[in-house]
Amino acid sequence: MMLNLPGSGAAEELSLTLTGAADGRAPSLASELRRTAAVATRALRMDSGAMARVVRVGDDTVDVIFSTPLGCIVAERVHAVPSVDDAVVLADPLPRVLAAAADAPAGTSVTLGGVVSLLWTGTAPPARGYTLVDTVPAGDVRGLFAGMQREADEYAGPAGLPPSLLDQTLLRLTGPTGSDTVEITGRVVAALGALGLVVEPKREELRAYDVIRVSTTGSWVRIDALFGSAYVPRPGGLARIPSPN
Repeated sequence: MMLNLPGSGAAEELSLTLTGAADGRAPSLASELRRTAAVATRALRMDSGAMARVVRVGDDTVDVIFSTPLGCIVAERVHAVPSVDDAVVLADPLPRVLAAAADAPAGTSVTLGGVVSLLWTGTAPPARGYTLVDTVPAGDVRGLFAGMQREADEYAGPAGLPPSLLDQTLLRLTGPTGSDTVEITGRVVAALGALGLVVEPKREELRAYDVIRVSTTGSWVRIDALFGSAYVPRPGGLARIPSPN
C-alpha cells in the first residue's frame, strides 16, 4: 500500500484486467461494470471524496468496495483481475471509466487511478467465514426506504434523508439459536436504497432471489442484496471504515 503526496513522484496506478463471467448464470461483465459505475455515481453524490477499495476475492473476480457517509461500506463484484490487490483509489473517475469499459472485450486493461491506500486504514471485510443470522424480503427494506424518502422534504441529512431515522433501529434480527442479534439502522437502509442495491428486479427469474441475507463475523455485519452487499462494523469489533470528508 502506498500514498503519494504532491511532489513525491508519480503515484502507483491501479488497473483491472477484465475477465468476463465464466458462469452463464452470472450477470454479464457489461452489466457488472454498468452497475458498479452507477453505484460509484451515487456514492459520489453522497460524498464527493468517496473512495473505492479493490479486493481480489477469487481467481478472476474482485470486490469494488465504496466508502459512504452512512456508517457502512458497499461492495460490487466484478469479473476482473487487479494489478494491485487490496488497493484504494478515489472514486471520482470510476463512473466514467467503468461505463466506458462496459463495451470492452475480456482481456481489456482499465486504469482506475492512482493508489491512495493510506487513506483507508484497517482491513477489508473478509470474503468468507460469515454465519447467517436471518433473511428478510427485499420488499420490506424497499418499504422502509420509501418511508424515509417521504420524510426527506421535511428533514435533511446524508442522501437527503431524515436524521431522526438514520440512527434508529429499523430491523432487529435474531439467529436461529438466539445467540446472535443484529440491529439494522436507518443508515444501512438508506445506503441499500439510495445506492440501488435493493431495487426491484425487472427480470422475472430474479424475483425468487429478491431477499436480504444478514450474516456476521466477530467484527462485521454483512447484508447481501440482489445487486450488491453492505458491510457494517460490529460494536466492539476490530473493523474500521473511513469517516466521511
